[in-house]
Amino acid sequence: MTPFISELQASLLADASGANHQRWATHIVQNDIALMDIISVIDAPHPIGMRFSWMLGGIVQMDPHRVFPVVAYLFTRRDEIKIHNFERSLAKMFALAGVPEEIEGEAVEALFQWLMNPQLIVSTRIFAMAAMDKLCSKHPELRNELKVVLEQIALENSGTLEKKALAVLGKG
Repeated sequence: MTPFISELQASLLADASGANHQRWATHIVQNDIALMDIISVIDAPHPIGMRFSWMLGGIVQMDPHRVFPVVAYLFTRRDEIKIHNFERSLAKMFALAGVPEEIEGEAVEALFQWLMNPQLIVSTRIFAMAAMDKLCSKHPELRNELKVVLEQIALENSGTLEKKALAVLGKG
């Protein structure tokens, strides 16, 4: 384990604050640290791995291109990564950084599953909508299937989820 990873893990263990995640995210972006060099932190024991995934969420908001190289790796390991609501992290990365071509088919299937799963938290489903909306720009043949799913979501839900579904439907 490198000294940087040791320091990052110790900090994430000691301080759960959003300010700490943001400080590390900013440091990683400003110092051009490759996420593949530190991605092993995702497998650290709870709560370190979970807090690392939250930090990745901050990085993807600041610099989506920095996160893109680890998206396929994280997605292919999604069943091994033991982080509660990790689907949300992946959906956010897909929405903001994009879906790598090598996992596109599997990712589309997962995104549709997440969209249709009422047990998932609303933010996961909203990020999945945003990711699918972007993918429909690249693959227009997906638009009709997304439309059917979003119409059903709008009928069965209210509040933010319904509003987002109607907004995406309005684009199509």
